[in-house]
Amino acid sequence: MDDNNSNSAKLNVFIDLMRIVERGFIHKLKQRRPDITEEEISKEVTRWYMERPGAEHGDSDGVVGDVARFLK
Repeated sequence: MDDNNSNSAKLNVFIDLMRIVERGFIHKLKQRRPDITEEEISKEVTRWYMERPGAEHGDSDGVVGDVARFLK
């Protein structure tokens, strides 16, 4: 039971940190482009999550796995 609580707490911290980082990214976008629309912000945030350094391979070190194994 403690492992579940510990893992849950770690996940919650991770989610909170990602929200903070996302807000910072949005703030930076608005500073650089004061006329940016909410739709453009949404597209930029999505692009950032997919393309930021480290995201290309799932935010982890090591060998990139074959995603096809999850489709079986």
